[in-house]
Amino acid sequence: MSTSATGYALGRFSDGTEEFTGLVVDEVVHPLLPGEVVDGPATVPALLEDWDATEPRLQQLAAARRPEQGRSLDGLRVLVPVQPRQVLQAGANYRTHVAELNLAARARGDRRPEEEVRRAVVRSMDERARNGRPFIFAALPSALSGAYDDVVLPPESSQVDWEAELAVVIGAPAHRVSREDAMRHVAGYTVCNDVSARDLQFSAEHRRLGGDWVSAKNRPTFLPTGPWFVPASQVPDHRELRITLDLNGRRMQDEVAGGMLHDVAQLIASASAGARLLPGDLLLTGSPVGNGGYWNRWLRPGDVLETAISGLGAQRTRCVAEVLP
Repeated sequence: MSTSATGYALGRFSDGTEEFTGLVVDEVVHPLLPGEVVDGPATVPALLEDWDATEPRLQQLAAARRPEQGRSLDGLRVLVPVQPRQVLQAGANYRTHVAELNLAARARGDRRPEEEVRRAVVRSMDERARNGRPFIFAALPSALSGAYDDVVLPPESSQVDWEAELAVVIGAPAHRVSREDAMRHVAGYTVCNDVSARDLQFSAEHRRLGGDWVSAKNRPTFLPTGPWFVPASQVPDHRELRITLDLNGRRMQDEVAGGMLHDVAQLIASASAGARLLPGDLLLTGSPVGNGGYWNRWLRPGDVLETAISGLGAQRTRCVAEVLP
């Protein structure tokens, strides 16, 4: 499994003594020095505050770096590559995923052939893509964890699920932006795995209220993110990025980002209509078919998840049981 990114990427690292931001070029880390790009330490939030000015400088630095000038990833801990103030997520945003949800929810007395039902579902999705609004909800930054950190499974859930997702890093304040202008607010992309405790999310106690999204989706380590943040300038066409997830070596999810119902521009326009997006914020774009609910396979201690997006890098996370005090 390759961890490489297209062109150059940004990451956050710890060597056991200090944390620092670095350029990742050909899997070699080049620390950014204070004052080299921005006044003071080159933190990811500082770089994103004036992204239009700092990104060309980062490209120049990346092009000038030589492998012998950098540091090996060996011995470095890879941290969450961004530090968002807000995390927003799109739900049910891939045609394949929505189709399976609709088929699973068909009425018990529906005697139509499956192919007829599928055609009706496709027509419904086409209508939703033309005239519908994305379903977007908020998450907590405290759920984020690194791309190689363990995912901690809580004892009160027996149905912990996975969802590989392309995440957008916002690069400029956005409020009520149009779909036509939305991509100007994208700094870049990263890899996320949206882990959820399904039996806590839609328990009978809270189902009438819309579910318990905090208990289900916002536990520590439930949002592995990274390993890197790849600037949009290094991604020729995000719609062609391939999203995959392997569970213990078995391919469970595999689709390109072009399978979204509502594309990135529409998601940003819709999200910014209801909230003011800030530099560094994360917007997850939904997950293709193949999560644990689809396979009726829930995560267990000892499971290993490998979540990757072509050109953006790959995660490798191990599931462990939570140790209660």
